[in-house]
Amino acid sequence: MKRIWLIASWVALSAACAATACSSNDDDKPTGDTGAGGEGNAGSGGKSSAGKTSSESGADTGENGGVPGGVAGEPSDVAGGGGAGGAAGSDTGGSTGQIASCSTGKVFAGNPLFDGDTADIGTSVDGQGLRDDPPLRSEALAFAGNNVFIETETEIWTSDLSVAKPKLTRVAGEEAAGDDAFLEAGKACADTHFLVIRDMVAKANGKLAVVDYIGNAVIELSDPGSPDCTSEYVAGTHAKSPDPGSAYPVLPGDVDGPGAEALFGNADNHGSVFRIATDTDNNLYVWDNGNAKFKMIANEDDADRTVTTVGVVSQDDNILGLTFLKGKLYATGVDGSNDFLLEIDPAKYDADDPTANVKEVFRERNHFPDDVESSHQAVLSQLTTDGEALIVTGQSGFIWRVATNGKVLGTLAGTGVHLGYDGGFDPTEAHPANEWQLAYSASNSNGGPWLAVNGSKLYWSGGYSVGMHVVGFDCE
Repeated sequence: MKRIWLIASWVALSAACAATACSSNDDDKPTGDTGAGGEGNAGSGGKSSAGKTSSESGADTGENGGVPGGVAGEPSDVAGGGGAGGAAGSDTGGSTGQIASCSTGKVFAGNPLFDGDTADIGTSVDGQGLRDDPPLRSEALAFAGNNVFIETETEIWTSDLSVAKPKLTRVAGEEAAGDDAFLEAGKACADTHFLVIRDMVAKANGKLAVVDYIGNAVIELSDPGSPDCTSEYVAGTHAKSPDPGSAYPVLPGDVDGPGAEALFGNADNHGSVFRIATDTDNNLYVWDNGNAKFKMIANEDDADRTVTTVGVVSQDDNILGLTFLKGKLYATGVDGSNDFLLEIDPAKYDADDPTANVKEVFRERNHFPDDVESSHQAVLSQLTTDGEALIVTGQSGFIWRVATNGKVLGTLAGTGVHLGYDGGFDPTEAHPANEWQLAYSASNSNGGPWLAVNGSKLYWSGGYSVGMHVVGFDCE
């Protein structure tokens, strides 16, 4: 599958954002603007990085539990998992305790210096190491049991971090294009197919939940780390569907009710189900950027997996990150000129006043003045939680810890915008967190990078500008 690479200077990006090019629904915005450009897509724009037409990006994942930090074996400098077990973005958060600071970071997966043929990305094979070439197209991460799960748009891969030499195994999906690309679930995971995954989360019951943006479906994988893994449709599209091409998404609409009858997305703006989070009760929450609505999908106690709207916002808001903490949903993103953080209280949704339960925590251009110049946006893309506060990143090259009231509690990692590595920085070596150059393509249309928390580990995924990779940080 041909991959599209979009690289632009940060100066050009800032000028574009200043001219409202970072809003979500301007059909004349340039393709590939930071997390928001594209061809009339609702939410984030442009072709997907796999070469499909889509608008996109990210994930909120990570759990707590007991795999010791640090994994021995090949390669020796792979940062290990910090434990597993709990629900990412849930009331208990994704870790065993708050992350107040991070010390050292090193490459966990992928190859930041990959200089091979980009067409080889997507051709990884079972049994290769986490840092072997060709690297995975690493996007959203999730942790369950001893395993890390990595979503690559069309596939889900896993690696058992408890073994001496972690190796990659494909769980579900298959890189494909044209007539060979289709959506199909309700099968063994090895036979399950996706069109373009845009987010993934691990539930407290051990299942993985993913959203297929082009297929317009929410799908769950049961026993994802075992040979018995199976997939099932949960909400939205419930049938095998071919790639719709430029007429994406599949089966657009705005219908609540039983999951098998529910519809997401919008044929006019090409928006779809885009972000996903979960709580400790295994309910799911999705962001439908085609209809500018947050929706809840009931857990397995409800045989119908009923879908209900729990929040509505302006279609101008380009929401790129979603997580759940202490009974509330939190969403980050950009509008025409600002970064924003929203708090949504699902329990207080009123259909007669659908925006009343959505609180604007902040909406401004200069919310991180110690790190980002006032003339630039942070271009917030993703967030997760450590169980007490929010952890937020953006395409400006930093990771922050932020209170739910918007107060910036600290900078956890990063040194600013890098489209490559400056000053002799060697990404194959370990570095202090505050010296890491989190190199990222500022014009990548998927809206990453992504974050995950696992025990005392913090993961930053989506190093696209040089080579695809994941950086793991030791934190406390």
